[in-house]
Amino acid sequence: MKYIKFLVLCAAVLGLSSCREVDITERDAATRVSLSPATTEFTADATTHVAAVQINSGSVLSDLGWEAEITSATNWVTIEKVDVDQTFTGTFDTETVYTTKVKGLQFNIAKNSEYKRTFELTVTVADGTVVPFTFTQLGQKADAEVTTSRKNVEFLAAGGSEVVEYTTNMGDVVEFTFTNGDGSAATWLTAEAVEVGKVKVTAAEWTNKESGRNATMVITVGTAATSLASVSIPVVQLAAEDHYFLYGSAAGDIAIKDAVQMEKTETDGVFVLTNFFCEDDKNEILINKNSRELSYPCYALAAEGKVAVLESATSTYTAPAIDANGLRALTVNFNDLTWSWERITTQYAMPDSELGNYPTKEFIARDGSMKVWMIRNMAWDGGDINPKLGSGMVKHTPTGANGTGGYSAGAFPSVWNDAAILNPAYETKESGLGNLETYTDHGRIYTYQEMLGYEARFGIGYARYETGPWIVGEKYTDARGTTYTIAEVPIVGSSYTTDSFADETTYPMLKVQAQGICPYGWHIANAADWLDLYYAMSQASKVGTHKYPVAEADCNYSKMIGTTKTGYGVPNITGWLRNTKYWGENYVDEGADEFGFDYYPLGFRYMTQGFQGWDNRSQMWVPLPMAGSKPADYPSAGGGRINVVIKNNATMTTTLENLDIGQAVCPFRCVKNYK
Repeated sequence: MKYIKFLVLCAAVLGLSSCREVDITERDAATRVSLSPATTEFTADATTHVAAVQINSGSVLSDLGWEAEITSATNWVTIEKVDVDQTFTGTFDTETVYTTKVKGLQFNIAKNSEYKRTFELTVTVADGTVVPFTFTQLGQKADAEVTTSRKNVEFLAAGGSEVVEYTTNMGDVVEFTFTNGDGSAATWLTAEAVEVGKVKVTAAEWTNKESGRNATMVITVGTAATSLASVSIPVVQLAAEDHYFLYGSAAGDIAIKDAVQMEKTETDGVFVLTNFFCEDDKNEILINKNSRELSYPCYALAAEGKVAVLESATSTYTAPAIDANGLRALTVNFNDLTWSWERITTQYAMPDSELGNYPTKEFIARDGSMKVWMIRNMAWDGGDINPKLGSGMVKHTPTGANGTGGYSAGAFPSVWNDAAILNPAYETKESGLGNLETYTDHGRIYTYQEMLGYEARFGIGYARYETGPWIVGEKYTDARGTTYTIAEVPIVGSSYTTDSFADETTYPMLKVQAQGICPYGWHIANAADWLDLYYAMSQASKVGTHKYPVAEADCNYSKMIGTTKTGYGVPNITGWLRNTKYWGENYVDEGADEFGFDYYPLGFRYMTQGFQGWDNRSQMWVPLPMAGSKPADYPSAGGGRINVVIKNNATMTTTLENLDIGQAVCPFRCVKNYK
C-alpha cells in the first residue's frame, strides 16, 4: 500500500510540474508485495478476513506467482488462498465499475480471551523476493499498564536509597533497568522490589566534584507473551560538593523531603533560589546542607538579613518579617551567613502605597482556610503613565440599555489614540480624545489585557476577537510560582463534577493566581476564589433565617459554570452579592449586609454597544481561558466573567461564562496570595 501511495504522489507531481526525461537506470524495478485492504490489527473476537495480494515489479502490476505461510509458531490462526473480488472504474468509461478476480488470502483467526498477541506472515514471490508482514490481535484482557507520579529520582554524591512507587495491572511481573546517557548499563544503580507497586532504588557513592551523573530508570511490566508496557524516570546524582536544600512553612509549606535545591553561583558559597514565600505563624524558612532529612546543624533565615545556625531542635532565633506573599529571588551567602531577596512582580502592578485605599475582609474557603478579599473593585490607573490603565465608568440612566453608543464589530479603534477612528462621543475625557465624564469612586473597568498587566490603553478594545494575552499551549508562571500550560476550560456545567477539588486537578487554570495589576502579594480573583466566596455564603446561610439561603451542596463547578439556561448557576448567589446599601431592599438576603462583600453595580462596556449598566448592573472579569465561539485561527481563549447581576431582578443565580476579550471592558477584584 505504501507503494501505491507513492505512485499516486508521483502522478500528482507529474500532473503539476513539467516532465523531464528519466534514465531507465533510475527506475526502481524491485518486486513489491502489498495486501488490500492493508489491515494489520484484529479484534479479540473470532475473525475471518480476506485480503487481495498484489505483486508489482517496479511500476508494473505483475502476474508472478507467490506462496504464503505463517512463520511464527501459532495454533490460533490459519490461512488459505482464495479468489478475491476487486472493483475498479474504467479509464475512459468512468461511470462504469468493473469487477475482476484476483488471488488473495483468507485469515481465520480464533477468539482471543487472553492478552494481545501477534503473528508473522511471509509472502514468497516466484522470483525469490520474500516479504514479511506482522499482524496483531487484541485480547479480551487489558494490555499491560504502568504509571508513576515520580518525575525524577535525585541522589546526593554519598549515594543512598529512595523508594519509588508505581501503579500497574500486571502484579509482580516487572523488570527494572538503568541506562546511562551513552546507552551503557548504569551499574551504579540497583533496584530491589519492596512490594507490588514499590521499588527501592540504591545509588553508589559518587566522588566527582566537577559534575553529577545521570541515568534513566525504566520500569517494564508484563511479558512478550502477554503484552508489555514501560515508564521511564530520570535519575540524577549530584556532584561531590556542597548542596543546599530549602524548605519550611513560610517557603510555601515545602516539606523537608521535598526541599528545593538552591542554585550555585559563580561565587563560592553563594547560592540563589526563586521561590514563593509567605507569612505565617512562624515565618520559618530553613536550609539543610547536603541532606533532605532532619539533621543538625542546619540554617534558618533570620531577622535583619542574618542566617542563623541551628545546632539542635531547641536552638532559637528571630524569624524575619514577611510583608507580602509572593515570588522572590533569594540570595544566601554562606560565607558570611547573610541573605537578601527581591520581589518578582509585574509591570503596572499597583504600589503598596495604594493599599490603604482598599478595605479588605476575610471569608472562609472550602478547605477551612481564610481568604482575604479586597471589598472594592480595582481602581488603579497606572499612576504617571499615558495611556492609563482602564477607564472610569460613564454615568447614565440606569436602564441597562446601551449607554453611549458603540463601534461596529468591524471598525474597532486600531490603537488607543487613533483619532481617525475614535469617536469622541464614545470615549472618555481622560483619554484626551473623548467627551465623556467618568466616575471612579467604585473602581475602573479594564480590558482583559490591562487586567493581566500586559498593556495600558484607556480601556479600549482593538478587535472583538483579540489575540492573547494568554495563548493556548504556552507556559505561564503565576504569583504562587506555579507554572501552567495555558488551556481552555469547558463552558458547560456537565463537564464538571460535584467534587470541586477534583475538577481543579483536571482543569488547573481554575485556581491560577495571576497577579496582573494587583499589588505585589495579591492576585486577580480566580474561579476557585469565587467558588470559595459562594461557599462562604453557604456557611453564613446556616446561621439564622434567610430568604435566599445558599446550599453548600450547590457550591461546585458543575453548578457555577455554564450558560444562563435553566439548571446552571449556584442558586441564590445574587441575594448575597447584592446589598441594601447599593442595590435597595428587593431581592437582597437578610445576611448580605453583614456578609459585607460590597458588590457595587458599576456597569461595564461592550465596544460594540458602549458604556452601560452604571448603578444597575455588574459583571466581573475572571482570569480564566474559556472555550467558546471564535474564529478557527484564533490562538487564545475567551476570558471568564461572572455573569451580569441586575438590580431589582428576580434572577437569583449567576454563572461563570466566557466573554470575547477584545469586546468587553469590565471591573475585577483582588485576593491576597495564599499557599
